[in-house]
Amino acid sequence: MRYFKPALTAVALALLGVVASAQQVTSGLTPQAAGAPPAALPKGKIAVINTAMFQQQVTEFKTRIEALNRQFEPRVKEAQGIADRISSLEATIKAQASTLSAAKIAEQTEQLAIMKKDYQRKGEDIQADAGRARDKAFEPITAKLGKFAEQYTKARGIVLLVDVANAVQSGTLLWFDQRTDVTQDFINEYNKANPAVAAPAVPKP
Repeated sequence: MRYFKPALTAVALALLGVVASAQQVTSGLTPQAAGAPPAALPKGKIAVINTAMFQQQVTEFKTRIEALNRQFEPRVKEAQGIADRISSLEATIKAQASTLSAAKIAEQTEQLAIMKKDYQRKGEDIQADAGRARDKAFEPITAKLGKFAEQYTKARGIVLLVDVANAVQSGTLLWFDQRTDVTQDFINEYNKANPAVAAPAVPKP
């Protein structure tokens, strides 16, 4: 049964199965006959993993992030240039408020409002485009992580792998023994099995 289902959130990957997956599993089961012995539960280890570390230490993620940063750098610099001009114009209006005519102040104030709208629009566009590009770039890596987790847990007799980053935040995990944390070993083994290569060119959004 597979419950390792990596899904990108803001920074981390969700490693536990979603409710829908559980529903699909249980919907195919038939009621147990009266008096029948319960199914044998698998014997094995329980481990925790901190998926918040993946984008920092999984080399494939780092390579893709660097490529995305290079792709969006010109647009970010353009937006920063607008922000600098906004700050400069605001300082000018404030410093010369007592010497400029009302008409000139009104002209500069209108110009400032236009620049702020342009800056906001460009910022929103960058965020939306970067989010889509990130999801597309990360999708094949999350799929590989899911398959690798199956191999990793099977080889080590792990029957339950808990994402401590999400579990602690949601309050579903109150405490765990640090000796059950396999984060670093998992990342090391994944990087060894999947050495990062130069990221393919990311198409412009």
